[in-house]
Amino acid sequence: MEASAIAHPIVQGLLRLIRAHDRSGAWDDEPDAGLLAPFIVTRAQKRALPMMGDPDPDILWRVEMFYAAVAWELERRSGRAVSPILNIHHEGWGRVLLVAGRLVAVNAHVRELHRFGFEDLPALIAKAEKLVEEGAGTIGRYPDVAAA
Repeated sequence: MEASAIAHPIVQGLLRLIRAHDRSGAWDDEPDAGLLAPFIVTRAQKRALPMMGDPDPDILWRVEMFYAAVAWELERRSGRAVSPILNIHHEGWGRVLLVAGRLVAVNAHVRELHRFGFEDLPALIAKAEKLVEEGAGTIGRYPDVAAA
């Protein structure tokens, strides 16, 4: 993985969140690229994954970490507290809301959760940046609601 991509603020936030969940210290010596590897799923790997059945708890955790990192970056950029709310159906679809105050800053639908992942780290960053920019724009348009 490229060092410049790993240095991106969203990726650094994601790494901090992942490491914060390691209560036993098992990941202390794990390199950043190793912690990010499960988020990278190539098209060939996605095709090999089944679409039916309950999503693996590890995948649900990665979805949660990704959107928490996006919320954290949105919070950093907007100066408003932002909370992610995930409502994921056991069949692998659902909705993610990023809420600032009483404002829904981002409303994202998730599908094919069984295949959650990104082609590479720049694709992860691009998706996260798109969500952060959407949220920052919404907060900018409705600052009073975001402050409520």
